[in-house]
Amino acid sequence: MIDTGGRYAPMASVHKQPRRQYWYCAFIDHVGKRRFVSTKTTDRKEAERICGKQQEIADKGRNGRITEDRARKIIENAVADILEASGARLERQTIAEHFNSWIKARSNVSSDGTFKRYSGVVTQFLTFLGTKQKADLASLQSQDIERYRDSITDKVSNATVNTHLKVLRVGLEKAVKKNVFDKNPARLVDNLDRNKRHRRAAFKLDELRRVIAKAGPEWRAMILTGLYTGMRLSDCANLTWGNVDFENDGGKGEINHRREKKGGETHIIPISKHLKPHLESLPSADDPNTPLFASLSGKPESWLSNQFFELMAAAKIDGIISRKVHQAKQDSPAAPANARCHVSLFIRCDTPPQAC
Repeated sequence: MIDTGGRYAPMASVHKQPRRQYWYCAFIDHVGKRRFVSTKTTDRKEAERICGKQQEIADKGRNGRITEDRARKIIENAVADILEASGARLERQTIAEHFNSWIKARSNVSSDGTFKRYSGVVTQFLTFLGTKQKADLASLQSQDIERYRDSITDKVSNATVNTHLKVLRVGLEKAVKKNVFDKNPARLVDNLDRNKRHRRAAFKLDELRRVIAKAGPEWRAMILTGLYTGMRLSDCANLTWGNVDFENDGGKGEINHRREKKGGETHIIPISKHLKPHLESLPSADDPNTPLFASLSGKPESWLSNQFFELMAAAKIDGIISRKVHQAKQDSPAAPANARCHVSLFIRCDTPPQAC
């Protein structure tokens, strides 16, 4: 019998049941009711440790001094003590350590595009968790993932939200195989309806001006590059000086853009006379592999998306997800009136872009 003290003493004790291999624990729960549960072990000393910790948790719960994290810590310590006594060691990982290790392993088996997408989702998720990312992996719950899903729902499309959930599910499968979780917590979170589409309203000219005014030199030039060429901002961010020729097309200049996702096809896009001064103002380099936008090159799409949303917030623009920007008709024949530039949103300016 294990005496843990208090008004209910003696409390926890272990017992053998006829024709049962495991020891059973008798203890008083947090409401004063006597419980009789299996310890799932055939070793009496291990059973006593488990039973004592079970009673400790119940006592703290009865006194209002137990939290989920504290209960988990007590159980972890008990398991660690048992493993140590048997010569084994409890492997522990924080949430951040698990996902960073998983991402590192993915770098060897995934394409560059997939790896960037996965690492971007992981970075965004860990940032959302804040200090909890340093907590034990076993403390991660479906509610944490559901809150993360809800936090990005107003920023990106439902399809993108579901992609984030898919990445987290895949990332946690190894933990399920290691018995850290009985069930993958990310699989307990429902996808959003892909058929529901957001109706995106156009930016007003004043709103677009405010976004550009809040942007630094690189962001300003990159936004205008997307606006005047119809390229995605993520593609703009990865342009190098080797993609830009200011002398071609009769001195107007061209951007040579290769889309990996489109079978590696190359697009030659004339540089608008309104965009050219912004590109010429950027620090140039002799090495053609030098990025146009040094601080933005190679960043995951999710990071670029978040940065753009922050610019919109700084410009005090409401209804972020409902914004859609199509470029207005301009002097470049390669950029039709409804060409689109987007991070995970679209921009439309009904006034000619030179007014921006």
